[in-house]
Formats: sequence, structure tokens, C-alpha cells
Amino acid sequence: MRLKPLLKPLAILAGCLLYAVPRWLTDEFGSVTPDQVLYHMRFGTQGLLGTDPELISRFLWRAVALPIALAMVLWGVDEWIKRLCAHPDEWPVPWLTRVYRGVRVRTRRLGAWLLRLMRHGASRAIPLVVLGAGTAFFVDSFSLGRYVRSYFGEDYFSGSYVDPSRIAIKTGKTPPRNLVLIYVESLEDTYSDATLFGHDLLQRLNAYKSRPGAISFNSYRELMGAHFTIAGIVSTQCGLPLKSVALFGGNKQGEQIERFLPRARCLGDILASHGYTNVFLNGSSLEFAGVGKFFHDHRYGKVMGREEWISAGERPERMSGWGLRDDDLFRHARGELDKLMKSRKPFNLTVLTIDTHHPYGHLSSTCKKQGYADFDGIVECTAGQVADFLDYITAKGWSDRIAVVIQGDHLSMGNTSYDKLIKNPERRVFNLLLGARKDQAKNTEEVTHFDMLPTILELMGFKVEGERAGLGYSAIGPATVPRPPDRIAKMTEQLMNYSATYRALWELPPAQGEGGVDAAGAPPETAPLSPSE
Repeated sequence: MRLKPLLKPLAILAGCLLYAVPRWLTDEFGSVTPDQVLYHMRFGTQGLLGTDPELISRFLWRAVALPIALAMVLWGVDEWIKRLCAHPDEWPVPWLTRVYRGVRVRTRRLGAWLLRLMRHGASRAIPLVVLGAGTAFFVDSFSLGRYVRSYFGEDYFSGSYVDPSRIAIKTGKTPPRNLVLIYVESLEDTYSDATLFGHDLLQRLNAYKSRPGAISFNSYRELMGAHFTIAGIVSTQCGLPLKSVALFGGNKQGEQIERFLPRARCLGDILASHGYTNVFLNGSSLEFAGVGKFFHDHRYGKVMGREEWISAGERPERMSGWGLRDDDLFRHARGELDKLMKSRKPFNLTVLTIDTHHPYGHLSSTCKKQGYADFDGIVECTAGQVADFLDYITAKGWSDRIAVVIQGDHLSMGNTSYDKLIKNPERRVFNLLLGARKDQAKNTEEVTHFDMLPTILELMGFKVEGERAGLGYSAIGPATVPRPPDRIAKMTEQLMNYSATYRALWELPPAQGEGGVDAAGAPPETAPLSPSE
């Protein structure tokens, strides 16, 4: 009985929160899926709390304080209505009192019925309407109906996944080249549209598309499972989507996941087995979204993030809320590239930028000195810094020894330029490949994140058996393996459906020791995964 008076205010508060939280997520991150939320709840919370104070502040204000304030106002209105119905003589508007009395005098029964309706109906309506509207908005925002149906839909993944550990990835007579792989935060082709932005914000990068050996795909499509940063990285390096089933698939619910996709063979695993040194340079915290765990578990020997840069001597006051700004990141990338080239050993240098992160971006001192100020300017400046890095490789005379891949990790989310971006009905991920041989012309214009794994390997000079790895098809060179004509449509509809084969990729191999390491203390080679597992 003591809880009964709390039911109405709690229902009103719940309805306000169910509306405010997804609204905040949508404004901050664009279209958000349950997989994305569940993934970050498991992997990203700790890193997020120490990553961006402004993000935390906006969450507390918009997703906590405002809905609580609104709930209090609605609860006050509800209490006010109850009081007026109980004491009609106290109604503040005289004509309402007269109307009520007139109705009661003329039709006593009707008046009594109206009084009961207002006393009970209006009082009950507010919490029910608020809770119902909030619930409906929450379900619609996250497409929860579709998410539930995905557990009963056709398993596209099991029938389409080609396990990279089960195919031959060979070298030819000429040794494969080194790799520089740059993920530019939220970079998409729409920023090149002069009708939307006044001029081509990516002009310096686009200038490289006309150079010999350059390739760019006109339709690089973003699909679910590759639509946020860590998902875009996993999709391009492993050829598979990132889904929330991974949270509970290979481990008991509630236990900490020991390794990140331990049975998936990804780019770092493949290159390490061929003697490559893998290096990852990133401005933000490695704890956020499990980024550091992924790269460590897939044989990247050097992995740098916000905390590592501080330990190496970078001053925190020079950093943004997320971490090391892009001008300092590329300064370190040039130094790292110099050391890797001097080592005369094959290498893969992977870089992830952060300055174009939504919603407001992060303006570095270099960009500020160049006169940039708003988000459009940050995008143009970041593109220029990537072009400067390409110019550096060219000036050193290393272009023939390095295959370069530049791409957005995903499409842009809710930033301050978003109103311009969504005017483009065909938004595509920016991409640029440099160093292709004459026999490596693109064989398609339509690619996905999953196609990049075999495509990158082929660009470097490896030969991928069957031209396929993961869910991807090599997009350069002769295409002897036809793509199903309904491939994109099927992936769009079925890719996020439950899959036992996908679930098995998160399970520790049977021969693996405690903590995901072998007796020698090193991660073991990925065990093959048969289609029946």
C-alpha cells in the first residue's frame, strides 16, 4: 500500500526517460540499434566515462535532468487536476465553475458522471499516456520489433561466411608490400558536394583519385553491423559484422569476455603469420568500445591510445575530451612510419583519427591557425592532414613500397553539419586505395566494409584463394567469382539475424588455456571454424 502513491509519479518518470534517452542517443550518434547499445554497455562504459566529459555532461542534462524536470511538471499538473475535481468551487476560472454548476443543476446525474470522469479519468490518463507514448517512442527508435524478429529469421551469415583460416592466402613472386591503413572518423563522400557545402571539403584527398594506381569505389555502402567505429573496424579487418550476440554467445551471461572474437581470423592475424609488424595508432582511449582489446587480440604488437600517449609524454591539456588531436596523431604517425621503414621488415600501420567525431568535432591548434572554426572546417582540415601524410610518403619515395587505404570508419552521425548531409539520398563512405597495379583495376563500383578484407590483401600483393574472405569479395583484379545479384538486399534484410556460426566465433578454442593465452603466455593461432560449429 505504501508503494501505491508512487506508481503514478514513477510511471510518468519512466515515460519521460523512455522518450529522452533514445532521443539523446539519436541526436548524438544518429540511428542507433539495440546491437550497438548492448555492445557499448558491455565494452564501452568504462572507457566512455574517462573519454569525453562534454558527452557525459550532455547526457546528464538531456537524458537525466530534463526528463526528471518534465516528469515533475506533469506530476504537478496531475495533482492539480485531482484537486480541482475534488473541489470545483476552487476552480480559478469563474466561468468553468458556473458551467459545472449549471450542468449539475440541469442534469444532476450527468454532472456527477462528468465529475467522476474528470476526477478519475484525467488523473489516470496523464501517467498512462506519458508511459505509453514514451514506450512507443522507445520501441520505434530502436526498432525493437525487428530486433526480436532477427532471432527467428534466416541465418544469412552461416551460408555466406568464408572462414579466412580455411582458405589459402599466398604470396607471389614479388613480396607483398607494406600497408598504411587510415580510418578517418565519420568521413563520407557527401562532404565533396559543393552544392551543399559551398565547395569540395575533400578536394585535396579527391585530387589523389586521378593519380596512377588510385582506386575509389563510387558506392561504398554502410550496412548494419558496420555502422559505428569499432564495428567498421571489425567489418573491414575480419569481414564480418559486429552484433550484440557476441556479448553472450561464447560466454555465460554476466561474465567478462576474455578475448575479442578469438576464433575469427582477421587482417592482423593474417599479416602477423606472414611476418608483418602490426601497429595501431589512435587518439582516444583504448578502453572505449573494446578497441584496444580487439587489436591486442588480433596480433597488433604496438597499440597506442590516449593513456599510452600520456605515458609517452604527451600533455593532457593539449588533448581534446576524446584524446590526442589529429595534428599530433599524424606527427607520431610520421615518426612511426620512419621507424618501420628503417626496420626493413614488412609492416601494417593502422591509424584512426578522432577530430571529426560528432557532434561538434575537435578543433586542433593547427586547424585553428589555418583559419578553420566550424565542423565543416574541421572536416576540410582533417582531410588536408591526411593528404599531408600522403604527400610525406610520396616525398620520401616510398609510394612503390606501400599500399595505402584511406576510408571513413562509417557514415557521419548527428553532427552540426548533419542537416546538410541528409539532403543527399545516396550517402556513401569515403574510400581511396593507392598503389594498385595495372592488373588490379576495380571490378565493381558497389562495395561494403566486408569486402575490404580480401581487397586490402589483394592490393598489398597477396593472392586470396577464391577471391573471398569473410563475407567479402575482392573488389580489384579479375572477378572470376560472381556476386549474387541480391547480395546487398539480403544482407540488408538478414545480416543481423541470429547465427550459431557467428556465435561460435566468440567462443574460446577448446585447446586454449585460462585467460585466452597458451602456456607460453602468447595468444594462440586462431582455430579453424567449420560451418557446422
